[in-house]
Amino acid sequence: MVAHIVIPEGLVSEDNTPEETFFLSDYFEAVLQRIIQEVPTTDPVFISPANAFGCAASEEEYAAQYLRKKRPELNVKYPINVRDRPYLDTFDNARLLRKWLEQENLWPLGEVILYCNAPHALRSKIMFELCEFQVKQVIPSRPEKVKRKMIPRLWFYNYPVAQTIYEWIALSYDWGRWIFWKVKA
Repeated sequence: MVAHIVIPEGLVSEDNTPEETFFLSDYFEAVLQRIIQEVPTTDPVFISPANAFGCAASEEEYAAQYLRKKRPELNVKYPINVRDRPYLDTFDNARLLRKWLEQENLWPLGEVILYCNAPHALRSKIMFELCEFQVKQVIPSRPEKVKRKMIPRLWFYNYPVAQTIYEWIALSYDWGRWIFWKVKA
């Protein structure tokens, strides 16, 4: 059995119709579509803890609602109320998911497959491996079309060059945070 891990990929503003979008960005919905298409019902799906961006629910809560509506037979799990910082980045997605898995006596998972937005793949793989997940594969995705307006904090998603630059800067930042976390532990 392989565990499948969803890396959250942003929300859209709450003026979108929730029945149609669950407030998921087009990028995040593309990631979840891969889960819907590829994950066997026998394998668990874990959604990493993430952000709410001022919305009524967080990225992981909206993603779970979406997956349960589209594929109710999936074994979808996610941590609730594990945030320990105002904004969670990719290092926090991995660190807090691991912490929750340990608390739930589900750690270690064995091999995992990560699902994320294509430009986010390298940083996701590195951060999850640094947090001692056994990453077997990363499945990147991109939406065919971007129709919904991304929340302002994640404006760079709509600009591939800007997102690539952001990913390299964020990788350096997250790596530094990981070093501090390991030294502190």
